[in-house]
Amino acid sequence: MNEQLTWKVRHEATASAKACFYWKKDGQIVRSAEFTRPELEVECERLSEAGTDVTQFALALIQLALSQGSQQQ
Repeated sequence: MNEQLTWKVRHEATASAKACFYWKKDGQIVRSAEFTRPELEVECERLSEAGTDVTQFALALIQLALSQGSQQQ
């Protein structure tokens, strides 16, 4: 599979921040997913148990935690 994974943290005024993931193939988005922090924690665990590299998901989880911490201050 020759897909590229990108992600960003999106902040919404009325809701919790979400990590948005995009899988691209040949420059076209072929799949996308959005996770809140608790949802992303579950997804990281699931992917880890399946033997999938969770590096990008873990980085997004850290960014979500940092952004939520700064919003609460």
